[in-house]
Amino acid sequence: MKTPFVRVSTIRKTFDTGTVFRRHAMTAVNDVSFDILPGETLGLVGESGSGKSTLGRIVVGLTPASSGHVTIGEHRLGALATAERKAVWRQAQMVFQDPHASLDPRMTVHDLLAEPLRNFGIARGAEAAALIAETLDACGLGMRTAPRYPSEFSGGQRQRIGIARALIVRPRFIVADEPVSALDVSVQAQIINLLQDLRAAFGLTFLFISHDLAVVRHIADRVAVMFRGRLVEIGEAAAVYASPLHPYTQLLLRSVPLLDPRAEAERLARRVAEPKDAAPASGGCAFRTRCPHAEPLCAAEEPSLSSRSGGHLVACHFADGQRRHSVQGEAA
Repeated sequence: MKTPFVRVSTIRKTFDTGTVFRRHAMTAVNDVSFDILPGETLGLVGESGSGKSTLGRIVVGLTPASSGHVTIGEHRLGALATAERKAVWRQAQMVFQDPHASLDPRMTVHDLLAEPLRNFGIARGAEAAALIAETLDACGLGMRTAPRYPSEFSGGQRQRIGIARALIVRPRFIVADEPVSALDVSVQAQIINLLQDLRAAFGLTFLFISHDLAVVRHIADRVAVMFRGRLVEIGEAAAVYASPLHPYTQLLLRSVPLLDPRAEAERLARRVAEPKDAAPASGGCAFRTRCPHAEPLCAAEEPSLSSRSGGHLVACHFADGQRRHSVQGEAA
């Protein structure tokens, strides 16, 4: 059995919010744990505000956790000296959501890729030029783009530059935070295919963050579903998509538009109004105000992630019954 390359253990992150006179803590990530195997792509999904991006930044060390720890390879972030932390950062890179905002508009593509090579002491001169040429070719750009500025490229090309900047130091692990959400649908497919090709060519491990389950389906080996800072379900992608156990996962999958216009119109006509998404009181299941299957136990006791068949984990008191109900309802 493979040893996980990335271990996320009981991560919690709180932010102080409010005014000068009235402060309170907002929990963005709440007791999240998961592993990622070498060469695996874990898809992290959930609606906006669920804590996905905050968790992604914690995993690569850009944002400190309030508690818990992240281990990459043999190194635990947060317990390292500066020099050791820099070595870990070379192994773990990030591709950001907005390629326009994440690239310095005053630097050429060559300079954007040469800078991390200098910062990590990897290469200079002719050796750096060879690495830049190889990386640009791998990302479908070519050296003709090296002297140009980010403003001269389309959104899809800028995202390729962002991917090339992450790849230039030859990391083993990449966090891709909504890397295609700002792109046209046709360009999204190209970037997804590029990431899959790079994973195979360079032996990369990915944490792929997205709110779009249709996109995640094409790239992820396993899927983790996040709601209000907590993981509510995690399992093999095929199992999660074929037989979702948590009612929130079921809701997300029902929200994915269908390609057939007639089938999509029929789906919308059959859609039942969801309960109001009110913020629940402390304790209990956070999803219970939107869950059609909520019981008194859901308000009294917060469910923990528990194992089902095939290593499928779900945080729901009535997951098995809900799954059977959902499948029967769809068949009817």
